[in-house]
Amino acid sequence: MSLILATGSNMGERLKNLELAKNSLCEIFNFIDESSIYQSDAIEYTNQPEFYNQVLEFELPDHEPEEVLKMIAAIETKLGRVRHIPKGPRVIDIDIIFWGLQKYSSKTLVIPHPSWNERSFVTLPLAELPYFETIQKTFIIPKSFSNTAKPI
Repeated sequence: MSLILATGSNMGERLKNLELAKNSLCEIFNFIDESSIYQSDAIEYTNQPEFYNQVLEFELPDHEPEEVLKMIAAIETKLGRVRHIPKGPRVIDIDIIFWGLQKYSSKTLVIPHPSWNERSFVTLPLAELPYFETIQKTFIIPKSFSNTAKPI
């Protein structure tokens, strides 16, 4: 079972931001694999620069999901994320997409991420990872998207 995280950046040096996020995550989780980096338009709040996105696979940690969420938020803050506009531009965004095949729901976190399979910038990079084979046996994977991400 794997922990699947999606990273995104649309401010500053986007490639560097993704690399810094990956390096920070690798300090606390056991890294398995990474996708290519994809470029996509912003969704929901669309008046902002394009995003670079990547999906990362780690071994499932011994921590609880809420604890991991706090660790991720600390990394986002350390890398300069400020939350001024909901869904607005950000130096870094890190989302928990999958926690193995487990389902989890609280006031602050839902796993699997509720809109992962509606987002090409998550689903297309996810398809590059070893754990995708397990995911596609359990979940319906769309064949097309309204907003298609492209590898850079």
